[in-house]
Amino acid sequence: MARARQQRTRGNRKQAFSRAQQARSRTARRSNPRWPAWSVPLIIIAALVAVGLTTWWATSATTGTDETTAGSVEPIATLDTPDFHSLLVDPQDPEHLLFGSHSGIRESHDGGVTWEEGTLRNADAMQLSASLKAPQTIYTTGHDVLQVSHDGGQTWQPLEHNLPGTDIHGFAQDQGDPQRLFAFVVGAGVLTSADGGTTWEPLPTQPPGGGMHVALAAAQGSLYAATDAGLVVSRYGGQSWDALESQPAGQIISLAIPASDPQTLYVGTPSGLAKSTDGGASWIHLGPAGVPVLAVATTPADPDRVFVLSNAGGIYRSSDGGETWQ
Repeated sequence: MARARQQRTRGNRKQAFSRAQQARSRTARRSNPRWPAWSVPLIIIAALVAVGLTTWWATSATTGTDETTAGSVEPIATLDTPDFHSLLVDPQDPEHLLFGSHSGIRESHDGGVTWEEGTLRNADAMQLSASLKAPQTIYTTGHDVLQVSHDGGQTWQPLEHNLPGTDIHGFAQDQGDPQRLFAFVVGAGVLTSADGGTTWEPLPTQPPGGGMHVALAAAQGSLYAATDAGLVVSRYGGQSWDALESQPAGQIISLAIPASDPQTLYVGTPSGLAKSTDGGASWIHLGPAGVPVLAVATTPADPDRVFVLSNAGGIYRSSDGGETWQ
């Protein structure tokens, strides 16, 4: 009898195990239904469409980013100083640049890429000027500053003068006559010197539309002044002034004339550089787009090689007259 009970027990266990396996099989079939054959092509098509849309979106986003990056212009260097004022290309060496700020002068010997401290320090170098006809002589002026170097910027000394003051907000040197200088002195107007800055006298008439900021540039007897009234010119030693019929758009912040091409004018504005090749009769607006140009410097022997200084201390360089920028 005991043997019969064991056989019945084993039989019951087999039956229970068989029923459990059948239950698990039914559950598996319910949780993993087999896809009908006709639905497989639709699934593949849907997957391909999804991949295509994802690829299109990613490509569009990448293309837009690339175009934006290509359209922007990065400076070749960014200066780290509290303020940014002036820029000059050495007439003797087109790779030698000088930058002026309230703390003095910095220099570059590789076309504006790297910079180091210059020899003039703790003096406001608001303007810088030099001439192809006297390349060793460099002037700098600013707030209570009128200094000159006769050795290409290696040493500096104050210039003896009879100016009524030295708060000089505008300065220019006639590229045709390096002894002829012009200075806009706050409270006294524009004065001129015919002997390299020793003796000065006021202009016969002042440019219209004064103000605290008057940018000056001079070439072959013509003096240009950027004032609150716009860009004006005197071709008769300050005897009279004429407003240019064509004006660059926006406020004029800075002004430069290449020594080798007196008919070309470069003007710095809040939205980039403007250029005239006919003495100011017409203008084209150049880049860098949206960059306020605080200072502009031309290479004396190459009117198309131009540098600009932004309000953020960025140095930008062009070798084709501002058409493209490095």
